[in-house]
Amino acid sequence: MRLKNLRLFLFLFLLPLLAKAQNPLQIDVRSNFISQKIDFIDGTRVLTKAEVNRLMSESDPETYELYQKAMSNQQLGSIFSIAALGAGLGTVIYGLSPQSPNSPNLFLPLVIGSIGLEIASGIFRRKSIPLAKEAVESYNFALDQGPTYFEERRIDSPLFSYVIRF
Repeated sequence: MRLKNLRLFLFLFLLPLLAKAQNPLQIDVRSNFISQKIDFIDGTRVLTKAEVNRLMSESDPETYELYQKAMSNQQLGSIFSIAALGAGLGTVIYGLSPQSPNSPNLFLPLVIGSIGLEIASGIFRRKSIPLAKEAVESYNFALDQGPTYFEERRIDSPLFSYVIRF
C-alpha cells in the first residue's frame, strides 16, 4: 500500500517537472579562416538556417527581429572580413610589385584601408554574438510561457496574503 502511494506521489510530482524539461535552444560560435559562424543547437542537433528562421518567426516578433539583426551583423562581418583579406592581399601585391617613379604611392592608403576593414569586421562580428544570445534567451523564455516571478514580485503587491492587524 505504501509503495503504491509513493509511486503515485512521485508520478504526480515529477510529471509537471518532466513536462517542462524541454531542450532549450543554445548557440555555439565557431571561428573559421575568414570569419565566424553562429550555430543554433537544439539538444544535440545543429539546426539549419531554415529551421532556425521558422522557429524564430513562430516566436515573438521581438525574438525574430533580434535574430534578423544578429544574422545581418554576422553577414556584414563576413563581408568586411573578405574585403579586408582582399585588401591585405592587394597591399602585399602592390608592395612587392615594381613601382615607376611617376606613379602615386598608394601603399599607405591600402594599409590603412585594410586595417579599417578588419576593425569594421570585428565590430560587426562582436555585435552579432550578444544579439544571437539575446534572441535565443527570448525564444527559450517564450517556450516556458514566462516565469510568474515578474508578476509576483511587484512593489505594490503585498508580501503576505494575510494581513496582521495590531
